[in-house]
Amino acid sequence: MNRTVYPQRRTYQRYDEAHIIGYLNEEVLENYVPAANGDGEQQETAEPWPVAYAYTGEETDGGTVMECKKQSDYGEVANAIIRSRYSESQELAIQRHAINGDYQDAGQEYEEYYAWCQQAVATAKRWVAASN
Repeated sequence: MNRTVYPQRRTYQRYDEAHIIGYLNEEVLENYVPAANGDGEQQETAEPWPVAYAYTGEETDGGTVMECKKQSDYGEVANAIIRSRYSESQELAIQRHAINGDYQDAGQEYEEYYAWCQQAVATAKRWVAASN
């Protein structure tokens, strides 16, 4: 995984006809001092950014490429975000365990899954609204 810091909030953009690249796992950093020339050490004379945003993803720029054919539909974008962490079969298995009441051994699994889905929907709505 790669982590990159930006002076402004990132959302998503078209990657190709069937994919988007989105910036997930956002971390808000206050009074961030940019690194010098990419060598990882902070500049002593650099002006701090009042607010910076760090993203962690598979791509070198901190982004995550996700399958998404309808890039202006927040439901499709939300599904792409969910799929970045859970495959369809994983999602169905978690839901079956919850419906059957047999997920006690992995009770936290459903709560984590549900929280990720809620975050995906909120993120997708924000991203799509910002792109219109």
